[in-house]
Amino acid sequence: MPKVTFVLESGERIEAEAQAGDTLTQVAYRAGVRIQQSCGGSPSCGDCVIRVAPESHPEAFEAMEHAEMALLGNVYFITKERLACQTVVKNDSTVLVPNAKSKAHKDSLPKGTRK
Repeated sequence: MPKVTFVLESGERIEAEAQAGDTLTQVAYRAGVRIQQSCGGSPSCGDCVIRVAPESHPEAFEAMEHAEMALLGNVYFITKERLACQTVVKNDSTVLVPNAKSKAHKDSLPKGTRK
């Protein structure tokens, strides 16, 4: 099974195994990484943008399909940004996740400060 390493803005690294056909959003959820999104994976919001790290396998993900390409355009070839809800894992990868929190981080906050 492919492994995905999520790198949060805090520098925290969370590694998880992907199953055949999993999107990055699905893998992240099982690993306790909460990637921001508001459309539920339709894709229409663009909130779940991640960046593919240079150390990722060259063929880490399935190719972009029309819905993702329509929302992001050709930006991937410049910025290596993808939508987590549409990115299907094929091989080992590392992704940079802005605005994400890990479940462990959320659970470690004092009561009354959880969001």
